[in-house]
Order: sequence, then C-alpha cells, then structure tokens
Amino acid sequence: MKCIPPNSRIGEHSLIALAFFITGELLHNNLLQGLAGVLGGAALSLAITNITSREAVLQQNAKEANLARKATYYVPMFTELKQLFDRLEEAKQKKLPYPQWISGMGYEPPGAVWGNYPIPTFRNWVTFQEEPYRSNFTEKACKLFDEVQKSCANYNSAVSETKDPVITILNPKVDAAFREWAKTDDFKRWKEETNGGATWSAAQYHEWNAYISRYLQRPTPSDPEVKSHVWAFNLLGWVLVDDIEKARDLMQKTYQNDFSTHVPPDAAWFKSILESVWTELQALPQVKKVHEAAADLLAKTVQAKDYVQSRLTYIRDMYEGGEPPL
Repeated sequence: MKCIPPNSRIGEHSLIALAFFITGELLHNNLLQGLAGVLGGAALSLAITNITSREAVLQQNAKEANLARKATYYVPMFTELKQLFDRLEEAKQKKLPYPQWISGMGYEPPGAVWGNYPIPTFRNWVTFQEEPYRSNFTEKACKLFDEVQKSCANYNSAVSETKDPVITILNPKVDAAFREWAKTDDFKRWKEETNGGATWSAAQYHEWNAYISRYLQRPTPSDPEVKSHVWAFNLLGWVLVDDIEKARDLMQKTYQNDFSTHVPPDAAWFKSILESVWTELQALPQVKKVHEAAADLLAKTVQAKDYVQSRLTYIRDMYEGGEPPL
C-alpha cells in the first residue's frame, strides 16, 4: 500500500474543499458548501497536526543535543572554572598560597617538583576553542573563556617573572645564616667528633649539621639554596599571600621532611631569616604585578563560572524537570 505524505494529503483536501466551495457558490448548493467546510477543516487539522509533530521532533532533538553538550562540554568547563575560582579565593583569604602555575597553557616549567599544593588547571578550553567543538558554545561563552585563558597566561607570566627577584633577595640571607651556624661551638664540636658527619652522632642536630657541612662543600657555581623552596615547594606563593608565618613553616618542614634533616632549627630561626627581607620582598614591583594579575584572573573566572552556571540551570529547568524536589 502506497504511503501518501502528510503534506500531499493536506493539499488534496484543500483543493477538493476549494472545488466544492466554488461549485456550491455557483449553483447555490448548501450541501456542496457544507462539504467544502468539512474538507477545509480536515485540511486545517492535518496542517496543525503536522506542524505540531515537527515542532515536537525539533524540541526532542534540542533536548538531546543540549543534554549531550552538558555532559561533554559544559560540566567539564564549569568544573575547571570552579576549581580555579576556589584556588584563587583560598589564596585571597590566605588559606593556601597563590599557585605558582596554572596548568594547561601549552608550556610547563621544566624540572619542577610541584610539591605540597594543588596546581589548578585550565586545559579543556585549549581543545574546545577549536572547531568543530567551538560551535557548541555561544559567542558570549567563547569570549568569556578566551578572556580567562588570556588572564591565566598573564598570571603565569607574572608569577614566573617574580621567582628570580625573590631568590636573589632571599638566598644571601639563607647562605649567611648557614655560615653563621657553622661558626658555633656546637657545630665545630660535632664536626670534630663525627669527622664532618662521616660517623653517627646522637647530637640533636646531627642530620642538620651534616646538611650544613655538605652545603659548605658545594661546588661553585651551584643552584641557589632557596631555589627549590621558592619554586618547587612554592614558598613564593606564601610571599605573594604575604603570610610570613606560613612561609616560615614551609621552610622548616621542607628541611625536616623533604631534605631529611628530621630535626632542623626551630621556627623562630627560619622566621628571623624571612623577617630580614620580608618588607623588601613585598615591595618588589613583580609581586605587585602578580597581585594585579591574580585579581584580574579571579574576576574573569567569576564571570565565566557564573555564566556557565546560569546555562546549566537553564538546561535543568528546561529539560530535566526543574529544581529537584529533595
């Protein structure tokens, strides 16, 4: 049996209705005019049904497409924006140091340890910003994400430019403190008793003294002592936060745990080193530049995050039954 398309049936009904109507008018035949009305109504009903069916299909396709976009694109973007926002906000509140890097900008610093603190990422947009993925976002969203990406790159550059000036200021103070330690009678006595650390000693600072002894024997030139503190263990982050207490604790624990000295000097010893340079560090123009870059990045992240959140709410309300009842 041949299937007649709905549009053809509508056309046929309309033509027959028109013929009956014209004939009825010419002959003044009420019956033909009535039939014309019936057929015309049927044609209209078919047209409405056809339009409604097509609209339902379009709406179903839109629902499926947007739910797929949500899972594949929108939620991953929101997740990265949220963790970036949280990390910057925690630094702003001095709960964590400012991150020394935001991963996903296409370049990662070589030889970094990245210990102790989480490194935020902004990787997804690097992929999604290219076609055909980009077409799943509005132009407004694309501009917002482009701005966040640009701000991330500016932040990374600003932090990287701050590293060497901080090392240059802090390292001589640490070097001087180590050499002063080596001048104490306790150190000299330990050195003589252990042959410079070659034999074991029950002295409280045995491992620390051994570390100082090795430090004094380093070849020239060597990497600055504070390089790994400032960069890999992110002492720089606490400098940027302006929290000398957390910076002090980080230095002490790094020697204790990561450099295996186990019993380093007390916190006051490390704080005295930092106090001698802290005002100078905070006055660095590079530090101020990082503060500006961090504030800009946080603002851009908030704008993008809030926009994605609003669109996720729209998808929930439009396609997922609205607000949850529980």
